[in-house]
Amino acid sequence: MSNIFKNASVSFCEKKFEYSDNIAEYHNSFSSLFYVLIGMTLLPTKLKHMGKLLCVVGIGAFLLHATLSQWAQVLDESAMLGVSFSALKELNPRTKSYLLIPIILIYWILNEFFLCFLSMFAIFQILIVINAQKRINKKNKIWIILYIISFTLGTTCWALDQGCKYKFNEFLEPLQLHAWWHFFTASAIGFASIAFTMLDKIEKNKFI
Repeated sequence: MSNIFKNASVSFCEKKFEYSDNIAEYHNSFSSLFYVLIGMTLLPTKLKHMGKLLCVVGIGAFLLHATLSQWAQVLDESAMLGVSFSALKELNPRTKSYLLIPIILIYWILNEFFLCFLSMFAIFQILIVINAQKRINKKNKIWIILYIISFTLGTTCWALDQGCKYKFNEFLEPLQLHAWWHFFTASAIGFASIAFTMLDKIEKNKFI
């Protein structure tokens, strides 16, 4: 396992320590709290486990952007994988819970290679979309579509933010695109949670 007390293995476009001597990326840090907000709305529901993990994502992302440290990155990305796994299990209950253990262990061992996390996270999102399409019905269709649109917008913002470091920096940096990634992906999870809730109600009604 890498030394988690070194600098994070991923960087972002926002200017560092522009508004505070204690917070490296001001907009990216505080926009992370969108995850905590959505996570807290899930705590009173059957998705409370996902809600707790989402709160950890928000706290981890805040610490990552505030400190730019590898340990905060590990906290953030581990929770992101946990939330993604929970969403997949919600869509496909046959998914074995114990599979998350080797996934997290592999990530911890290889966490210094950002491509490792990115690949695992991308695979989860593909599996989530595939399984979501199988569970679409008339009542939850709009929420699943909103999830896909919102997550796609967020991913576009993330990609442009990463590209900002290499080209068009002066134009893209002021747009705070990574902060918009936080907003759109948090919104996507909110839409997904509504779809999960509606799906659960529909399946319960089948047995009444």
